[in-house]
Amino acid sequence: MQVARSYSRLWPITLDAHLLVGGEPHGPRGTPIAFGVGAELMWRARVGAFAALLSSEGSPILPQAQNGKVLNSLGDRISVPFGLAARPFEPLAESHEGWAWRLLAGIGLQAGLTIENVRSSDDDATTAGLHLAASLDVPIFGGPIAGGLALRLYGRMMVTPELTLDASAPQRIHEPIFSGQIYGGLAYYL
Repeated sequence: MQVARSYSRLWPITLDAHLLVGGEPHGPRGTPIAFGVGAELMWRARVGAFAALLSSEGSPILPQAQNGKVLNSLGDRISVPFGLAARPFEPLAESHEGWAWRLLAGIGLQAGLTIENVRSSDDDATTAGLHLAASLDVPIFGGPIAGGLALRLYGRMMVTPELTLDASAPQRIHEPIFSGQIYGGLAYYL
């Protein structure tokens, strides 16, 4: 039996814009607040491209110690990730109706490059690295195929060269090779 389906205004192209807020967990060094905006342009809500502008606030440059050792601080981070986006379960969901199928269609993956600018009040460094992310769009109304609004849960990992700022200062800024960010927000499908 064929299911009658409504499609987004741009179908077979899907475009979503999202607004995110979250954190960048770093254990005892703190969890800086992170926020950003982004977009995905996809063919039949299956495969396409993404770009975003994401940022995190860093941590205060105050000496923090753990087991007698002074911990490095975190710099402010501005990220510009871009690359390939995919929704691997969308082909299964396209021929079905219902909230659970829209939820399944909302599972997304991203892989690409990220340009990272890390700064403090008197030093900065820019580098490039690997961006990997996964998202889940929980439908509020509509979904990736029909258009609409969703709650986006989003996690990303960045793999970049290790950065140290203010190296001669008593309290250095240090960004590790691996960093992650966790977000929640809204995604609107046109």
